[in-house]
Amino acid sequence: MDRTLAILVAMAGLFAGRAWAQSAETIADVRCVVVGMQIAGAATSAQQPRGVFMTLYYLGRLDGRAAKVDIERLIVAEATRMSSADYASEAQRCEGGLTEKGQQITQIGKDLTGVGKATPGQAFKDH
Repeated sequence: MDRTLAILVAMAGLFAGRAWAQSAETIADVRCVVVGMQIAGAATSAQQPRGVFMTLYYLGRLDGRAAKVDIERLIVAEATRMSSADYASEAQRCEGGLTEKGQQITQIGKDLTGVGKATPGQAFKDH
């Protein structure tokens, strides 16, 4: 009886693992959330805003792509899998993605400033 129960539990675990399988992009974004949360929780107050921005940015990406995914479960799973070396390499990768998006937002702001200075009624016809 105990052996049968153990086999059933193991099989259920295999099927559950498949149901929870996520794309590489989703896992990469979850890892960025984990890194962002670690940075936001750092004792250095200068780093905290960067960690908060990173966490919110990558949570937004996850929400937009996989809104029905149990993000909390994935965060816990990835946080327990990541080594110190993983944190360091993921921080570099995630920071690069966040920097790229920041540059894009800055450019949009510059473009919109120019649009705002255009002749009224003409502002959005060219864009």
